Amino acid sequence: MGYWTIGGRRMKTLGKIENNCQLNPLKELWLGGIYPESFYSHFDNKTEDLFCKITELTNKDLNNFENVLDDIGINVVRPKFDQPLEKYMDDQDNLIKPPISPCDWSIVVDDTLYVIPQYHHNIQPFAHAIEEYKAQGQKVKILDRSSDSMCWVIFPALLRMGKDLYFDFDPHQQKQKKHTIETANMFTSTHRVHVSGTGGDHLDGVFCPLKNKQIFSSHYRSLYDKSFPGWNVFKLPEPKSNGHSMKWWLPGINYGHFNNEVIKVANNWLGNPQESVFEVNMLVVDEKNIICVQQDDNARKYFDSLGIKMHVADFKTCYFWDAGIHCLISDVYRSGPLVDFWPDRGQNGYYDLEDEYNI
Repeated sequence: MGYWTIGGRRMKTLGKIENNCQLNPLKELWLGGIYPESFYSHFDNKTEDLFCKITELTNKDLNNFENVLDDIGINVVRPKFDQPLEKYMDDQDNLIKPPISPCDWSIVVDDTLYVIPQYHHNIQPFAHAIEEYKAQGQKVKILDRSSDSMCWVIFPALLRMGKDLYFDFDPHQQKQKKHTIETANMFTSTHRVHVSGTGGDHLDGVFCPLKNKQIFSSHYRSLYDKSFPGWNVFKLPEPKSNGHSMKWWLPGINYGHFNNEVIKVANNWLGNPQESVFEVNMLVVDEKNIICVQQDDNARKYFDSLGIKMHVADFKTCYFWDAGIHCLISDVYRSGPLVDFWPDRGQNGYYDLEDEYNI
Protein backbone atom coordinates (compact mmCIF):
# COMPACT_ATOMS: atom_id res chain seq x y z
CA MET A 1 0.00 0.00 0.00
CA GLY A 2 1.46 3.35 -1.08
CA TYR A 3 1.52 6.59 0.91
CA TRP A 4 2.18 10.24 0.14
CA THR A 5 1.62 13.52 1.94
CA ILE A 6 -0.73 16.32 0.85
CA GLY A 7 -1.29 19.35 3.05
CA GLY A 8 0.38 17.63 5.97
CA ARG A 9 -1.97 14.64 5.77
CA ARG A 10 -0.71 11.12 5.10
CA MET A 11 -2.71 9.71 2.20
CA LYS A 12 -2.87 6.18 0.83
CA THR A 13 -4.23 4.18 -2.06
CA LEU A 14 -6.04 0.95 -1.37
CA GLY A 15 -4.36 -0.54 -4.43
CA LYS A 16 -7.68 -1.79 -5.80
CA ILE A 17 -9.54 -0.95 -9.02
CA GLU A 18 -13.10 -2.25 -9.22
CA ASN A 19 -16.43 -0.71 -10.14
CA ASN A 20 -19.19 -2.61 -11.87
CA CYS A 21 -22.08 -0.73 -10.26
CA GLN A 22 -22.19 2.88 -9.13
CA LEU A 23 -24.60 1.93 -6.36
CA ASN A 24 -22.18 -0.50 -4.70
CA PRO A 25 -20.41 0.63 -1.50
CA LEU A 26 -17.78 3.25 -2.27
CA LYS A 27 -14.27 2.66 -0.88
CA GLU A 28 -11.91 4.93 -2.81
CA LEU A 29 -12.18 7.86 -5.21
CA TRP A 30 -10.17 10.50 -6.97
CA LEU A 31 -11.08 14.03 -5.94
CA GLY A 32 -10.43 16.78 -8.46
CA GLY A 33 -8.05 19.63 -7.81
CA ILE A 34 -6.95 23.02 -9.13
CA TYR A 35 -3.64 24.72 -9.72
CA PRO A 36 -1.75 26.37 -6.85
CA GLU A 37 -1.93 30.17 -6.70
CA SER A 38 1.67 30.40 -7.91
CA PHE A 39 0.51 29.27 -11.37
CA TYR A 40 -1.15 32.68 -11.86
CA SER A 41 1.75 34.87 -10.77
CA HIS A 42 2.75 35.70 -14.37
CA PHE A 43 -0.55 37.53 -14.97
CA ASP A 44 -1.18 41.20 -14.16
CA ASN A 45 -2.09 41.91 -10.55
CA LYS A 46 -5.87 42.16 -11.04
CA THR A 47 -6.03 38.92 -13.00
CA GLU A 48 -3.81 37.15 -10.52
CA ASP A 49 -6.04 38.35 -7.68
CA LEU A 50 -9.14 37.02 -9.48
CA PHE A 51 -7.76 33.54 -9.97
CA CYS A 52 -6.32 33.46 -6.48
CA LYS A 53 -9.81 34.27 -5.18
CA ILE A 54 -11.28 31.45 -7.27
CA THR A 55 -8.55 29.14 -5.96
CA GLU A 56 -9.21 30.12 -2.35
CA LEU A 57 -12.98 29.56 -2.59
CA THR A 58 -12.60 26.29 -4.49
CA ASN A 59 -9.97 24.76 -2.24
CA LYS A 60 -11.95 25.62 0.86
CA ASP A 61 -14.92 23.63 -0.40
CA LEU A 62 -12.78 20.79 -1.79
CA ASN A 63 -11.13 20.40 1.61
CA ASN A 64 -14.54 20.39 3.29
CA PHE A 65 -15.76 17.77 0.80
CA GLU A 66 -12.73 15.63 1.60
CA ASN A 67 -13.48 15.93 5.32
CA VAL A 68 -17.05 14.72 4.70
CA LEU A 69 -15.69 11.75 2.75
CA ASP A 70 -13.10 11.04 5.43
CA ASP A 71 -15.76 11.04 8.15
CA ILE A 72 -17.75 8.44 6.20
CA GLY A 73 -14.64 6.31 5.72
CA ILE A 74 -13.92 6.88 2.02
CA ASN A 75 -10.29 6.95 0.95
CA VAL A 76 -9.54 10.09 -1.05
CA VAL A 77 -6.78 10.50 -3.64
CA ARG A 78 -5.95 14.04 -4.75
CA PRO A 79 -3.79 15.28 -7.63
CA LYS A 80 -0.22 16.50 -7.39
CA PHE A 81 1.19 19.43 -9.34
CA ASP A 82 4.88 18.64 -9.14
CA GLN A 83 5.94 19.79 -12.60
CA PRO A 84 6.88 23.29 -13.83
CA LEU A 85 4.04 25.59 -14.88
CA GLU A 86 4.99 25.24 -18.56
CA LYS A 87 4.13 21.53 -18.49
CA TYR A 88 0.47 22.38 -17.90
CA MET A 89 0.20 24.68 -20.94
CA ASP A 90 -1.00 23.97 -24.45
CA ASP A 91 0.83 24.76 -27.68
CA GLN A 92 -0.37 28.39 -27.50
CA ASP A 93 1.03 28.77 -23.98
CA ASN A 94 -2.42 28.84 -22.40
CA LEU A 95 -3.05 27.01 -19.16
CA ILE A 96 -4.99 23.80 -19.76
CA LYS A 97 -8.02 23.39 -17.52
CA PRO A 98 -7.07 22.01 -14.09
CA PRO A 99 -8.18 18.44 -13.26
CA ILE A 100 -11.19 19.66 -11.28
CA SER A 101 -13.57 17.09 -12.80
CA PRO A 102 -11.90 13.66 -13.09
CA CYS A 103 -15.35 12.25 -13.85
CA ASP A 104 -15.03 13.81 -17.32
CA TRP A 105 -11.86 11.96 -18.38
CA SER A 106 -11.40 8.90 -16.16
CA ILE A 107 -13.68 5.97 -15.41
CA VAL A 108 -13.52 2.47 -14.00
CA VAL A 109 -15.55 -0.23 -15.73
CA ASP A 110 -15.34 -3.60 -14.01
CA ASP A 111 -11.65 -4.04 -13.13
CA THR A 112 -10.01 -1.48 -15.45
CA LEU A 113 -9.33 2.23 -15.02
CA TYR A 114 -9.50 4.15 -18.31
CA VAL A 115 -7.86 7.59 -18.50
CA ILE A 116 -8.00 10.12 -21.35
CA PRO A 117 -4.79 12.21 -21.20
CA GLN A 118 -5.41 15.92 -20.57
CA TYR A 119 -1.88 17.29 -20.79
CA HIS A 120 1.14 17.22 -23.08
CA HIS A 121 4.56 15.92 -21.99
CA ASN A 122 2.97 12.79 -20.46
CA ILE A 123 1.92 14.83 -17.43
CA GLN A 124 -0.67 13.13 -15.19
CA PRO A 125 -1.61 14.79 -11.88
CA PHE A 126 -2.74 11.38 -10.59
CA ALA A 127 0.44 9.58 -11.71
CA HIS A 128 1.33 8.74 -8.11
CA ALA A 129 -1.91 6.78 -7.72
CA ILE A 130 -1.64 5.14 -11.14
CA GLU A 131 1.84 3.90 -10.35
CA GLU A 132 0.60 2.40 -7.09
CA TYR A 133 -2.31 0.65 -8.80
CA LYS A 134 0.03 -0.86 -11.37
CA ALA A 135 2.41 -1.96 -8.62
CA GLN A 136 -0.52 -3.82 -7.05
CA GLY A 137 -1.23 -5.59 -10.34
CA GLN A 138 -4.34 -3.55 -11.17
CA LYS A 139 -5.38 -2.65 -14.72
CA VAL A 140 -4.91 0.92 -15.95
CA LYS A 141 -5.26 1.92 -19.60
CA ILE A 142 -4.06 5.37 -20.67
CA LEU A 143 -6.09 5.89 -23.82
CA ASP A 144 -4.60 7.07 -27.11
CA ARG A 145 -6.61 9.93 -28.61
CA SER A 146 -5.48 8.96 -32.11
CA SER A 147 -6.66 5.36 -32.01
CA ASP A 148 -8.94 4.51 -29.06
CA SER A 149 -12.67 4.85 -29.70
CA MET A 150 -13.26 5.27 -25.97
CA CYS A 151 -11.78 8.77 -26.14
CA TRP A 152 -14.99 9.85 -27.90
CA VAL A 153 -17.26 8.49 -25.17
CA ILE A 154 -18.81 10.99 -22.77
CA PHE A 155 -17.79 9.37 -19.51
CA PRO A 156 -20.48 11.14 -17.38
CA ALA A 157 -23.00 9.67 -19.84
CA LEU A 158 -21.80 6.11 -19.19
CA LEU A 159 -23.85 4.55 -16.39
CA ARG A 160 -22.57 1.39 -14.72
CA MET A 161 -25.57 -0.45 -13.34
CA GLY A 162 -24.19 -3.92 -12.71
CA LYS A 163 -25.15 -6.26 -15.52
CA ASP A 164 -26.42 -3.28 -17.52
CA LEU A 165 -24.26 -0.54 -19.02
CA TYR A 166 -25.81 2.61 -20.50
CA PHE A 167 -24.06 4.75 -23.11
CA ASP A 168 -25.45 8.04 -24.40
CA PHE A 169 -24.18 10.23 -27.23
CA ASP A 170 -24.98 13.42 -29.11
CA PRO A 171 -26.99 12.33 -32.20
CA HIS A 172 -25.69 15.36 -34.10
CA GLN A 173 -22.09 14.14 -33.70
CA GLN A 174 -21.74 11.22 -36.08
CA LYS A 175 -18.14 10.42 -35.10
CA GLN A 176 -19.11 10.39 -31.46
CA LYS A 177 -22.03 8.08 -32.22
CA LYS A 178 -19.80 5.72 -34.23
CA HIS A 179 -17.09 5.52 -31.57
CA THR A 180 -19.59 5.23 -28.71
CA ILE A 181 -21.20 2.21 -30.39
CA GLU A 182 -17.75 0.70 -31.03
CA THR A 183 -16.85 1.14 -27.37
CA ALA A 184 -20.17 -0.26 -26.17
CA ASN A 185 -19.57 -3.39 -28.21
CA MET A 186 -16.35 -4.00 -26.25
CA PHE A 187 -18.48 -4.95 -23.25
CA THR A 188 -21.22 -7.08 -24.82
CA SER A 189 -19.68 -10.38 -23.73
CA THR A 190 -20.03 -9.50 -20.04
CA HIS A 191 -22.89 -6.96 -19.95
CA ARG A 192 -26.18 -6.00 -21.46
CA VAL A 193 -25.20 -2.78 -23.24
CA HIS A 194 -27.81 -0.08 -23.92
CA VAL A 195 -27.07 2.78 -26.30
CA SER A 196 -29.12 5.92 -26.85
CA GLY A 197 -28.70 9.34 -28.43
CA THR A 198 -30.66 11.66 -26.17
CA GLY A 199 -28.36 14.60 -26.71
CA GLY A 200 -25.01 13.71 -25.22
CA ASP A 201 -25.66 15.53 -21.97
CA HIS A 202 -23.74 14.63 -18.85
CA LEU A 203 -26.37 12.31 -17.43
CA ASP A 204 -25.08 12.87 -13.89
CA GLY A 205 -26.33 16.46 -14.26
CA VAL A 206 -29.80 15.23 -15.26
CA PHE A 207 -30.65 12.35 -12.91
CA CYS A 208 -29.15 10.08 -10.26
CA PRO A 209 -29.95 6.41 -9.54
CA LEU A 210 -30.02 6.26 -5.72
CA LYS A 211 -30.56 2.59 -4.89
CA ASN A 212 -32.44 -0.38 -6.26
CA LYS A 213 -35.70 0.82 -7.88
CA GLN A 214 -35.19 4.51 -6.95
CA ILE A 215 -34.20 7.42 -9.21
CA PHE A 216 -33.78 11.09 -8.30
CA SER A 217 -34.54 13.06 -11.46
CA SER A 218 -34.46 16.63 -12.68
CA HIS A 219 -37.27 18.23 -14.64
CA TYR A 220 -35.21 17.69 -17.83
CA ARG A 221 -35.68 13.93 -17.88
CA SER A 222 -38.99 12.07 -18.17
CA LEU A 223 -38.52 8.79 -20.04
CA TYR A 224 -37.45 5.86 -17.86
CA ASP A 225 -39.95 3.12 -18.73
CA LYS A 226 -37.56 1.33 -21.08
CA SER A 227 -34.18 2.22 -19.62
CA PHE A 228 -35.13 1.68 -15.95
CA PRO A 229 -38.33 -0.42 -16.08
CA GLY A 230 -40.16 -0.78 -12.78
CA TRP A 231 -38.18 1.94 -10.97
CA ASN A 232 -39.75 4.75 -8.97
CA VAL A 233 -38.87 8.29 -10.04
CA PHE A 234 -38.79 11.31 -7.74
CA LYS A 235 -38.84 14.44 -9.87
CA LEU A 236 -37.19 17.59 -8.56
CA PRO A 237 -39.19 20.72 -9.40
CA GLU A 238 -37.69 23.14 -11.89
CA PRO A 239 -35.02 25.07 -10.00
CA LYS A 240 -35.43 28.74 -9.27
CA SER A 241 -33.26 31.23 -11.12
CA ASN A 242 -29.96 32.00 -9.43
CA GLY A 243 -30.55 35.68 -10.24
CA HIS A 244 -27.82 36.11 -12.83
CA SER A 245 -27.23 35.45 -16.52
CA MET A 246 -23.44 34.95 -16.47
CA LYS A 247 -22.62 31.28 -16.64
CA TRP A 248 -19.36 31.71 -14.70
CA TRP A 249 -20.97 33.65 -11.86
CA LEU A 250 -19.19 33.66 -8.51
CA PRO A 251 -20.12 35.29 -5.21
CA GLY A 252 -18.21 38.43 -4.18
CA ILE A 253 -16.48 39.09 -7.50
CA ASN A 254 -16.07 42.45 -9.29
CA TYR A 255 -17.39 41.60 -12.74
CA GLY A 256 -16.08 44.74 -14.44
CA HIS A 257 -12.67 43.09 -14.64
CA PHE A 258 -13.72 39.49 -14.11
CA ASN A 259 -15.60 38.79 -17.35
CA ASN A 260 -12.90 40.01 -19.72
CA GLU A 261 -10.07 38.30 -17.89
CA VAL A 262 -11.86 34.99 -17.49
CA ILE A 263 -12.57 34.90 -21.22
CA LYS A 264 -8.93 35.78 -22.00
CA VAL A 265 -7.29 33.35 -19.56
CA ALA A 266 -9.77 30.51 -19.13
CA ASN A 267 -12.31 30.54 -21.95
CA ASN A 268 -11.66 26.85 -22.68
CA TRP A 269 -12.31 25.96 -19.05
CA LEU A 270 -15.91 27.13 -19.09
CA GLY A 271 -18.84 24.84 -19.71
CA ASN A 272 -22.54 25.57 -19.71
CA PRO A 273 -23.84 25.09 -16.15
CA GLN A 274 -27.33 26.07 -17.27
CA GLU A 275 -27.60 22.51 -18.66
CA SER A 276 -26.89 20.94 -15.26
CA VAL A 277 -29.08 20.61 -12.21
CA PHE A 278 -26.51 20.53 -9.44
CA GLU A 279 -29.06 19.19 -6.94
CA VAL A 280 -29.17 15.84 -8.79
CA ASN A 281 -25.39 15.75 -9.34
CA MET A 282 -24.89 13.64 -6.22
CA LEU A 283 -22.41 11.04 -5.04
CA VAL A 284 -23.97 7.79 -3.87
CA VAL A 285 -21.76 6.31 -1.14
CA ASP A 286 -23.94 3.28 -0.47
CA GLU A 287 -27.64 2.54 -0.06
CA LYS A 288 -27.77 4.54 3.18
CA ASN A 289 -25.57 7.57 2.41
CA ILE A 290 -25.35 10.21 -0.30
CA ILE A 291 -23.34 13.42 -0.61
CA CYS A 292 -25.05 16.39 -2.20
CA VAL A 293 -25.51 20.12 -2.21
CA GLN A 294 -28.32 21.46 -0.03
CA GLN A 295 -31.70 20.05 -1.02
CA ASP A 296 -35.19 21.44 -0.51
CA ASP A 297 -37.57 20.11 2.13
CA ASN A 298 -39.44 17.78 -0.25
CA ALA A 299 -36.22 16.15 -1.37
CA ARG A 300 -35.04 15.74 2.21
CA LYS A 301 -38.31 14.06 3.16
CA TYR A 302 -37.93 11.75 0.16
CA PHE A 303 -34.44 10.70 1.24
CA ASP A 304 -35.65 10.19 4.80
CA SER A 305 -38.41 7.90 3.53
CA LEU A 306 -35.78 5.76 1.79
CA GLY A 307 -33.55 5.58 4.85
CA ILE A 308 -30.84 7.58 3.11
CA LYS A 309 -28.75 10.06 5.06
CA MET A 310 -27.82 13.29 3.27
CA HIS A 311 -24.30 14.61 3.79
CA VAL A 312 -24.10 18.17 2.50
CA ALA A 313 -20.89 19.45 0.92
CA ASP A 314 -21.29 22.93 -0.53
CA PHE A 315 -19.44 23.91 -3.71
CA LYS A 316 -19.73 27.67 -4.12
CA THR A 317 -17.75 27.83 -7.35
CA CYS A 318 -19.86 25.22 -9.17
CA TYR A 319 -21.02 27.77 -11.76
CA PHE A 320 -17.46 28.73 -12.63
CA TRP A 321 -16.19 25.15 -12.97
CA ASP A 322 -19.53 23.80 -14.26
CA ALA A 323 -19.16 20.97 -11.77
CA GLY A 324 -21.39 19.49 -9.11
CA ILE A 325 -20.50 16.97 -6.42
CA HIS A 326 -20.40 13.94 -8.73
CA CYS A 327 -18.36 15.83 -11.36
CA LEU A 328 -15.60 16.36 -8.80
CA ILE A 329 -14.84 12.67 -8.37
CA SER A 330 -13.94 9.46 -10.15
CA ASP A 331 -15.06 6.43 -8.15
CA VAL A 332 -12.15 4.03 -8.47
CA TYR A 333 -13.13 1.28 -6.03
CA ARG A 334 -16.63 0.11 -5.17
CA SER A 335 -16.95 -3.25 -3.49
CA GLY A 336 -19.65 -5.77 -4.19
CA PRO A 337 -20.87 -8.30 -6.75
CA LEU A 338 -22.02 -7.74 -10.31
CA VAL A 339 -25.67 -6.95 -9.61
CA ASP A 340 -28.47 -7.83 -12.04
CA PHE A 341 -31.33 -5.41 -11.39
CA TRP A 342 -33.38 -6.77 -14.33
CA PRO A 343 -32.81 -10.55 -14.51
CA ASP A 344 -35.73 -10.98 -16.92
CA ARG A 345 -34.09 -8.79 -19.57
CA GLY A 346 -32.21 -11.61 -21.24
CA GLN A 347 -28.68 -12.39 -22.25
CA ASN A 348 -25.61 -10.20 -22.57
CA GLY A 349 -25.35 -8.22 -25.77
CA TYR A 350 -26.20 -4.96 -27.53
CA TYR A 351 -29.57 -3.25 -27.01
CA ASP A 352 -30.65 -0.10 -28.83
CA LEU A 353 -32.59 2.42 -26.73
CA GLU A 354 -33.04 4.98 -29.47
CA ASP A 355 -36.63 3.94 -30.21
CA GLU A 356 -37.57 5.06 -26.69
CA TYR A 357 -36.65 8.63 -27.55
CA ASN A 358 -38.03 8.60 -31.13
CA ILE A 359 -34.57 9.18 -32.62
